[in-house]
Amino acid sequence: MQKIDILSEISKVKQEEWDRLITTNVFATHAWLKTVENSFIGDIRPLYVLVREDEKLAGLTVCYIFRKTGTVEDLDDRLFGRAKPLVLRFGISFMPAMVCGTLWGCGDYLVAEPGAHPERKQAIMNKLLDVIEGEANRNRLPLHLIDVPGEDLDLAALLRRRGYNQSRHVPMTFLDLRWPSFSEYTNHLDNISPNIRKELKRKINKNRKSGTTISILENVNEHVERLYELMTMNYRKHLNLPFCFSKNFFSELKRNLGQNVILHISRKGDDITGLAVEFRYKRTSHGLLLGIDHEKCGNDMTYFNLGYYSPIAEAISAGMTRFYFGPGHYLMKRRLGCRTTDHFNWHKSQHFIAHQMVKLWFAILSNWNRYKLPRQVRLPQDPKVQGKSG
Repeated sequence: MQKIDILSEISKVKQEEWDRLITTNVFATHAWLKTVENSFIGDIRPLYVLVREDEKLAGLTVCYIFRKTGTVEDLDDRLFGRAKPLVLRFGISFMPAMVCGTLWGCGDYLVAEPGAHPERKQAIMNKLLDVIEGEANRNRLPLHLIDVPGEDLDLAALLRRRGYNQSRHVPMTFLDLRWPSFSEYTNHLDNISPNIRKELKRKINKNRKSGTTISILENVNEHVERLYELMTMNYRKHLNLPFCFSKNFFSELKRNLGQNVILHISRKGDDITGLAVEFRYKRTSHGLLLGIDHEKCGNDMTYFNLGYYSPIAEAISAGMTRFYFGPGHYLMKRRLGCRTTDHFNWHKSQHFIAHQMVKLWFAILSNWNRYKLPRQVRLPQDPKVQGKSG
């Protein structure tokens, strides 16, 4: 017997029951969803959809109803980019909207229990999509799926059959960690360019000689104000927005995720000068938050050491197998051995004319998001080069 539950609080589902179905996306775990509920400052309403068969959880998805506030980055920022101020003047907006998927991260969208037969998996995915499309219709909202990886072929085929619009988003960068130690990794860099390993060592030495030390912060509660200040600096500089979580974020993060969140910090004397947050789940790491006090750091190379070298070394030591570094800085990340994976946005509107207009815009957006990339990123990548171990 099949039963559908639509819940508004993740606490109404047992953590072990929910996480049993989550494969690699730490941002789809019970702990992260709880953190978002308790500390995100945007106007979002979560919907957790569960499919139960004979009282056992067989499928799930998380959706959010997003409403515009101007205090957090939203769909208009993502789908209009620099054209946003102009189109908003004409009253054009993707908001409000229902978004299927997690806040940050990718994967685990329409989830069927691990090991499900392909036909049963398709049936569960279709059922989940039926339910969330129904909720979108009831709320008279368009439905979006954000940052769907190109390799998720089952989901792409399902959305295409159901008439969704598709646009290419900017790719995600990642590093496959195939080395037994950080020194083996740096040796591998010689396969990319003879100067990169020398450059890396120079930046590490310069950072140390400047008096900067990098470590993992264990006692979060004593430093929440400073951690929040560093994240706010970063958001103000790059997005001209406040940090998208409240001041209790780091306490909630550590309380809920425990050892699955690593806070890398840089210090000069007693001052914390930078913070890089690493999320871990099932041997996969994500580094999506970085905040640096550039006035105190100066040109001491803290950005490279805190944002990349130290987290890579710690992840290799911990046995992680892949590290996601987010979009952007493609050429610099390629020099560190990173590759890219394509991501796509999907959309379905309740109104035919709006759906066709978005289809046209998505065609333009796809071409722009591809051709604004460096040529080296647009060319096919050879995984054999990245995978050598020196």
